[in-house]
Amino acid sequence: MKRPIEFASGVYMLEVPFPEGLFPPDSPPCTLCYLIKQSSGWLMIDSGFNHSSCFDALCEQLAALGLTLRDIRWLVITHFHPDHSGLASRIKAVGNPHVIMHRTDWDVVQLITTPLENWGTGLEDWAGALGMMSNELEQFRHVAVFGRGLFPVTLAPDILLEGEDSAIGDTGTLRALLTPGHTPGHISIYDKRNRFLFSGDHVLLGISSHVTADLFGDDDMLGNYLDSLRQVRLLNVDLVLPAHEKPFTGLSRRVDELLLHHEVRLDQVLSAVGSRPTSPRDIASQVQWTTGVWDGLDGMHRILAIQETLAHLHLLKNQGQVDMVQQDGKSLYKQVSGFSHSL
Repeated sequence: MKRPIEFASGVYMLEVPFPEGLFPPDSPPCTLCYLIKQSSGWLMIDSGFNHSSCFDALCEQLAALGLTLRDIRWLVITHFHPDHSGLASRIKAVGNPHVIMHRTDWDVVQLITTPLENWGTGLEDWAGALGMMSNELEQFRHVAVFGRGLFPVTLAPDILLEGEDSAIGDTGTLRALLTPGHTPGHISIYDKRNRFLFSGDHVLLGISSHVTADLFGDDDMLGNYLDSLRQVRLLNVDLVLPAHEKPFTGLSRRVDELLLHHEVRLDQVLSAVGSRPTSPRDIASQVQWTTGVWDGLDGMHRILAIQETLAHLHLLKNQGQVDMVQQDGKSLYKQVSGFSHSL
C-alpha cells in the first residue's frame, strides 16, 4: 500500500480501492478520500465502500501517516453514494468522529435503504411511466438489492447541513458548499487558505458526472447542476481534488467543457423528442452515450441513460421547449415549436 500523497502541509489524499471483482471493468478503481489537519484533530472527506477490503486499505494508509481512526474528528460525506458514505458507520464505531452530510442527501439515504418491498407499486409505476421494459426494471432491482449492502449500516449523522454554505472543521478555512446535481444534497468543500476545491463527484477531470431526475419527484436536477457548476467556477481555485480519477488544475476550463457537454446533450434529447409524444426510454435510445450504443447497453446502463434523459427533459420542459402528457399511465414528451434553449 503506497503512502498517501501530500498536496500541502497537512492535506493528504488517500486511495480507497473499489472491492475487487464486484464492479465492471469501466468502473473507477478507487475513491479518492482526503485528510485535512485541523486545530484539534483531522477532518476526513469521504470514506469508500462498506466492504472489509476498503476498510483495511483505509486503515493501512492512515497507519502510514502514523494515524488511526481515533485521530479523525470529523468525517464529511460529499454525497450519499456508497463509494463515498459506505464506511461511515465502521469509522464512527471505532473512532467516533462527527459525521457530516447535507440533510437532503440524508433523506435520500433513508429512502434507498428502505426494503424494496416497502416501496409498494411505486417502483413499477415509476418505471412504467418512463417506458422501461420489465427486464430492465428487474436488473435495476437486482443492482439495488446488491448495492444496499455497500451503504453504511445504521448511519446516524451527527451534523446535518441545511443551507448552501456552511463552515466545517475548526480552523475557519473550510466551507461546505451545496453543489446539487449529481445528487440533490451533494456538497463540495472549499479550502480558501490553500485555494483547493474538494469537488467530490461534482467536477471530475474526464468523466461527466451522472445527473438524474429525482426518483419520485419533478425537481430540475440538471438546472441545479448547471447553476452549481457556474457557482464553483467563480471560486479562486488553484487545484481541484476530486473523488475519482486524479487532481487537476484549470477549474473554469473544465466547467466550460461540462456546460458545453450538456448543451450538446440537450440538443440531442430535443431532436429525439420530435412532435409526437414519446417516452423517455425511446428518447434515450436515440441519444449518443459515451458508454456505448443503446443496443449494446445492459439493463442498468439503460436505466442510468433513461434517468439522465429525464433530467434533460425536465430542464427542457422548464424552458418551455417540451410538453409532458400522460397517456395510458406513461409520461410522454413532445416538442413545443418556436423556442430555442440556452444554458
